[in-house]
Amino acid sequence: MKTLSADASSGAIVPWREGPSAFTDHIKRELGVDGVVLAVIDPRKPGTDECLALQGAKSADLTSWCQKGFKTDTLFRDARRKGVAYGKTAKSKGPALPASRHAAVLVQPAITGVNRAWYLALSRKARAFSDTELTRCDLALRMVRSQFDHTGETDLGRVLLGDDNRLIHADPRTEAMFLKSPKVLSGLADLLQPVAEQRWDELADQEMHEVTLNLGGQATWIRFYRGRGGRGIDRRHLYIELRKSAKDDLPAVGLVEDERTAAAMGYLSDHFVDTPGLTELADFVETSPFHFHRLFSRHAQISPKHFLLRTQLQHAKWMLRATREQIGQVSIQSGFSSHGHFTATFHRMVGVSPSHYREKF
Repeated sequence: MKTLSADASSGAIVPWREGPSAFTDHIKRELGVDGVVLAVIDPRKPGTDECLALQGAKSADLTSWCQKGFKTDTLFRDARRKGVAYGKTAKSKGPALPASRHAAVLVQPAITGVNRAWYLALSRKARAFSDTELTRCDLALRMVRSQFDHTGETDLGRVLLGDDNRLIHADPRTEAMFLKSPKVLSGLADLLQPVAEQRWDELADQEMHEVTLNLGGQATWIRFYRGRGGRGIDRRHLYIELRKSAKDDLPAVGLVEDERTAAAMGYLSDHFVDTPGLTELADFVETSPFHFHRLFSRHAQISPKHFLLRTQLQHAKWMLRATREQIGQVSIQSGFSSHGHFTATFHRMVGVSPSHYREKF
């Protein structure tokens, strides 16, 4: 899935969820800037894990700014009061940007969270920012906020967690759920990280993974990635998508006793489009197919074959609900060998045809 932000100048679409740097890349090209910072911050004490994208600036400068520089940053202070401020960065330190540059800082309050704000800082050497450019940047930042907060799917929630599992930001509906049921947020923070670490040896930046966990008594399909604002930043944030699971989706399974089963679950989640077979999975965890099948079925509460099939159908149902892709493309991107095989399997497992399922949503 792609979360999208709009091009403030032409109306084009800029992919954002697959990496906020796509948004900052666009800003750099459009305005000819040499430094960009995009963040969702607590203005009282920003953290480096609240930085979503950092380009053309040093991570050490961002760290210094988060620790103490923001307190004396006049552009940041003025932008908090007026929404936008521009001028020259200091000779030694700027708003987490290169020194002695023309700079613009935009700060917009988050819809949720009293002490959260969206922060966009830009710098360049050539010339000051015009009123038109500042208006375009303001609009672009508003669009990013809107695309995050208004998910476009009835059952989708978006969450940003910090390196210490604190809540950085969530869309309004999800935050309301957290306020009503605080254990859902604490369960998410407590469950997701250990499960992810068990299923994947390393969590590379921007690499999407998925699990199904029990949150507040509800099986929940969770897609997530670890994100780092820029090279050299030591603290990472966690981007999370939450969707309620249907009864014919994958069962909720957290930590399992068998490490091989956990690794195979991660492998299946990542490679479902390739439809890996039993022998490939057994080879991956270095055991025999027969022994692997017994282990997996016992610990995952479902056979490898049905884990794969339900994963494929879960993705297909999501694409039917959330995209306008042709059904033939849905079948291919969900890992089915043919349109006919997909339609027959979908009808048998879900109870209706893919086209009728799409009509319901």
